[in-house]
Formats: sequence, C-alpha cells, structure tokens
Amino acid sequence: MENPAAKSKHVLVVDDAIFIRNFIRTALKMADIVNIREAADGREALGICQHRKFDLIISDWHMPNMNGLELLQAIRADERTHDTPFLMLTSDVSKENVTAAIKSGVSDYLAKPFRHDPLIIKVSRLLNVTPVTQLKVIR
Repeated sequence: MENPAAKSKHVLVVDDAIFIRNFIRTALKMADIVNIREAADGREALGICQHRKFDLIISDWHMPNMNGLELLQAIRADERTHDTPFLMLTSDVSKENVTAAIKSGVSDYLAKPFRHDPLIIKVSRLLNVTPVTQLKVIR
C-alpha cells in the first residue's frame, strides 16, 4: 500500500552504528519514506543540514565527535533548522538524560532496543503522515 505523503518527506538518520542506520532505513522504507540521508555522528549531520532541509532528524544519543544532545542543541540554535522535528534514540533512559533532551527541545524519544512498529508510529506522527499500519487497516 503506497503512502504518497510519506514519499515526499526527507529524513536524516544519525547513528555511529551502521547496523542501526540500516535497521532504521528498512523501517522507513516499510513506511514509504524513501528520501533518507545518513550520518555517522552529529558533526557530519550538521554539515549535511547546512545543504539540505529535512522534515525529520532521527539521532542516537551516544556517538563520537558530537553526540545526539549536542546535535539537538545545535539544530535548535540554528534558525534554519530550529523547528525540525527531532527523534532521539538511546539505550540510556535515565531521568537526567530525558530531562536534558526535553529541555533542549527534543520532539520525541525512543528507547533502544526497539522494533520497527514503534519507530514507524513515532516517525509517522512527527511527519504528520498516516502510519503504514493504519493504511493497511483502512483499505
């Protein structure tokens, strides 16, 4: 079942683990999101954001060079990207980290490990598109 609204969205996936980026890419493609860029850390992601506007940034917290929280803070400080939805991924769901992410303007949070379905649901909500699982039920 095609989801034309999802096909037009541009998503940046930021994680130092290639297998996580591949997992997320697979989930996004299942949801008909095909315009996907990847970065291995926050510094690389910021460079990419200088040249392209994204509809959503999905980022791991713990990465070398620039972590996800630092990336989030840089995204929120830039008037070109300050309103871009930002989904933070992490295995560390301590109260301090969640509070820091919320104070920095995170749009949503997903604890690792996660499955495709919760990721697709959160991504669909942040992109304001119908989740592919609901499209299957509707038709």
